[in-house]
Formats: sequence, C-alpha cells, structure tokens
Amino acid sequence: MSGSMRLMVAFWVWLAGLAGAPRPMAAQQVRADTVVVTAGADPVPFDSLARTVTVLTRDEIRSLPVRSLAELLDYTAAVDVRSRGPYGVQADFSIRGASYSQVLVLVDGVRINDSQTAHHNADLPIALEDIERIEILSGPGSALYGADAFGGTINIITARDGSGFRASGLAGQFGTFEGSARLSVGRGGFRQSLSIFGSRSAGFMFDRDYRTAGFHARTDVGGRTSLLAAYADKEFGANGFYGPSPSREWTNQALFSAERRMHASARWQATLRASYRTHGDRFLWDTRRPGLYENRHRTHAFGLSLKARRVLSRRLTLNFGGEAGGDRIASSNLGDHSYARASAFAELQLKLGNTANLYQGLRYDRYSVFGAAASPSLSLSWWARPRIRLRASAGRAFRIPTFTELYYRDPNNEGTRALKPEKAWACEIGTDIFPAARWLAAATVFARRDTDAIDWIRRSPAEKWRSANIGRFTSAGAELRLQRTFNEARRVLELEYSYTNGDAGAADYLSKYVLDYVRHSAGVRLAAALPAAFTFGQGAGYRRHRDGRGYLVVDARLARSFGQATLMLEASNILGVRYQEIVGVDMPGRRLALRLEWSPGP
Repeated sequence: MSGSMRLMVAFWVWLAGLAGAPRPMAAQQVRADTVVVTAGADPVPFDSLARTVTVLTRDEIRSLPVRSLAELLDYTAAVDVRSRGPYGVQADFSIRGASYSQVLVLVDGVRINDSQTAHHNADLPIALEDIERIEILSGPGSALYGADAFGGTINIITARDGSGFRASGLAGQFGTFEGSARLSVGRGGFRQSLSIFGSRSAGFMFDRDYRTAGFHARTDVGGRTSLLAAYADKEFGANGFYGPSPSREWTNQALFSAERRMHASARWQATLRASYRTHGDRFLWDTRRPGLYENRHRTHAFGLSLKARRVLSRRLTLNFGGEAGGDRIASSNLGDHSYARASAFAELQLKLGNTANLYQGLRYDRYSVFGAAASPSLSLSWWARPRIRLRASAGRAFRIPTFTELYYRDPNNEGTRALKPEKAWACEIGTDIFPAARWLAAATVFARRDTDAIDWIRRSPAEKWRSANIGRFTSAGAELRLQRTFNEARRVLELEYSYTNGDAGAADYLSKYVLDYVRHSAGVRLAAALPAAFTFGQGAGYRRHRDGRGYLVVDARLARSFGQATLMLEASNILGVRYQEIVGVDMPGRRLALRLEWSPGP
C-alpha cells in the first residue's frame, strides 16, 4: 500500500504542471446530461469525475431482464451480489473484495445499512419502477458518507418527475406471481407518485418459498420540498441460509424522509433532511422446533443533516455540513442497545485551469459507544487529451461493528462484545478513453489495506463461528469497462471485468466472509431492437471465487409492444447452471416467466 500511495503522490505532482492540455470534448458524447450525486458532496458532472462510478439509468433498467435490484447489480462487474434466493428476496452486496458489511447502501442519500446486520441492507422498500438511476461509487466513501463505505457505495435515486400510470403482472414457474402499479400525477410545482408491488412463489425446493409486498410514495412541492414514505414486508423460507437447518424469516422495513432545498443566492445553497427508518426481523432457526432459538429484532435509525454549498470563486467551491442521529435495537437475542452519532464534513472543489479538477474532503464522526474517526480523501481528474482523462484518488474508510457481530448467539454462531471498529486506507488510479463518438473505454487499478478487519472465524468445522478482529487484510486489483451509448432509449451495450486479490497473511483459521471474495468478475448488459417491432435484452454475470467455484448466469428477455401493452417472455439462468453464490445455499436452475406491462400514458 505504501508503494501505491507514493505512486499516487508522484502522479499528482506530475499533473500539477500539465494544466494546459486541450479542453475535453469527448465526454459530451457519452451521457453528457449525467450529473453524478454519489461522487461528491455536491453533484458532479460526468466530465469532471475523479472517481470510478457506474451509472445505471431508468432506460437501462427497463430494457434488461431483471425483476429486482439484486438481479440488476448482478450484471455489473462492479458489484458482487450474493443471493440466498431468486429475485432479490435476500441478498448481500460486495464491491472490490470488501465483505457484505463494508458496502454502504443509500436511497436518495438516506442511509439504509441496518445496525442489526448488513444482511438486511437489500430489504429495500422500493420497486424497480420507482428508480430514476443507480450510482455505484467504487472505493472508500467515508469522507462523504461516514461509516460502512469501505469497498463502495450504492446510491439508489428515485424518480421525481413524469406523470401517468403503469402496471405490470408476471406469472412463471414454481407458482411465481408478481404484480406492480405506479401512478404519478403533477400540476404546476406539485408532483405526487404512488407505487404498490407484491410477489409470491412456492419455491424451487423445500423451504424456499417467499412472499413480498410493499408501497412507495413520494411528494414534491415547488421543486424544493420532498417527502418520501415507503414500506416493504417479506416472508421467506431460509433453508440452510445461516446453518444446517430448515429456517424461516420474516422482515419488514419502513422508511420516511423529508427534504428541504434552500437557495439563498446563486452562491449559497443548502439542503436540510430528516429521516427515520425502522426494520423488523423475526428468525426461526428450525421450523421443526418452533421457539428454539427464535429471534425477534426491531431496529430504529434517526437522522438529521444539513448540507451547504458556497461558491467562493469561479474556480473554488466549498461544500460543508453536519449530521446527527442515533440507532437503537430491541431484540430477544441481542438485548436492548443504542448509540448516538454526530459528524461534520467539508469538501473543497478546485478547478485547475480548463482541464483538471481537484477534490479534497474531510469528515469527522463521533459515536457515543465506538469513539471517533476522521476520514480524509483526495481525488483528481485531468484531461490529458481531448479524448483521454486521467484520474486518481485516495481516502480513508471505517466501519463500526453491527449489533449481531457484538451480541448474537445461536447453535452455530457467537458474537464478541469487545470488537473494535475496522479501518482502511485505499487508493486508485485510472483512465477514461473516448475512442469515438458514444464510446467509452475505462481502466482502473486499486488497492486497499484494512486494519482490525472484522470477520466470523473458527479453527475447525467442529467449532462455532465467532466474530473477531482478524488484524490486517490487503486487497488489490484492476477493472476494465467498455460502453456504447445510443440516441435511442433502451439500447444498451456495456462490458465490464474486475480482478481482485486479497491477502490476510498466515491465517490459521477458517473465514466465513472476508476471505470468501470473488477473484474474477465479468458482466454484460445488452439491449437492442429487432425486426417486426421486437426488442431483446440480455444480462450475463460471471463470477469465480477465491476458493475456485465459478459460474456463468445468463438471463434474457424478448418483448413486443401492442399499442399501450407490452408482452415479454423472460428466461432466467437459460444455461441451467447449478451454482451457489453463498456456500451451502443452492440457487434455482432454468426458469421461464411471462410478463405483461400496460402503460396508457399521461
């Protein structure tokens, strides 16, 4: 890591004397209207990006054969999705070899990560129809967002505009049925949207059935005030999910947020946001013996934040603010615990000539239980040529242990109360090349060094898994990306590849999560128009884990519109691959479904 840091410092010094390169032009041809919220304290235009960010737009989402966020992210090499069931019923996310607890999930900038366990981070109370775009920031994000942003950040941004009605229904194998409807209306500066969604399945094997239901409502007034209320409820068979028993789990999550955007002048802007999230979890270890190790958990998270932006000059902008809040849990297994948290942050954006941008950030977080953490960051982008952009970044990240890691006990797992927060330094260097109109090729190398990394370990299969600070863990790798954009909506071509290598030293233990990372990852997203008014969408994801297990999952969709209705034939895992994303948890084989969408327009 120290060698990588020295290389980055030399890179920045070298760039400092080269601000006279020609102005960028090629970025205007690839998603020129994209403004990336996740990459900075203030939204960053695409041609000013200094970090590795993957953006999935609403048109892409609707063109691909996906039914859940987990399936969509599975087509990207940027995110390793570990599902315990189809259609995102239960899933974990990993980025750049980080564990599932080391990825931050946001909805419109509101933290979703659950203080009980990160296994709940995919319990999102939104449907795909509600999503405007998804931004995946690879690398540390603690300087912007605080805890948990080790490997990366997934920010789900919901739709704020549009009007009309859309409904869809699906029927498939294993008694699978899904339905959703979304209504959006607006007049003047008022916008209101409401979505309802639900699904059920008998399951492809014993104790793998599921049922989901939820709603999402958003109100926008005058372009400055936004209110959001969302809820999701799930019940699913959890056969072998966390141990050798037929289990069952019930979860529900409610999210409420209110946001007020204020513009005192062209130079002063501020956003005030309040949020509340609550998550319930009931887990039955063995359905044959009700009451034995049956756990009930309820978490609450409160947050209040103020973010301000001050334009100091034509080239210098300061973003700063603070947050305060707390997390609380009431649990039959973990007990009752709580902590308060507060933070302050600042980011300075500096334009260096016409071709370079420098971002310097610092955030300070204090917890009533875990102490304090300072998270600095530094990133730089420079257009060396009109079609070549170079970028580099470095930063520090941290994560506090979850209540499960601290206090959980069952026949197969035992928490440790004395866990310390884990910390990391990370860096990356990359280049973006625009060889022709609407083409983008990108390459990035990265490295991260964790200290006091948290994992579940045991010395032999006869022992329980116990949470522990395992010490140092280093990881490094490379990412490649090729993208082609089109004038027509719902046409996609993106190819991605990622390589990661991790090292925990001479580990004399079995690792449940930290050492179970994906070494090779590839993703393909393709959508195209066919003759006779047909459209075709395909997504494929390849994963090869450190332990050698590998699998290629390919999904496809064939669709045709008939006036206001669209009929779709969807095929999942069309190669019929038998695979496990999490050891011991089988995933379903080939399956077919028929979907009907109806959109009568405004």
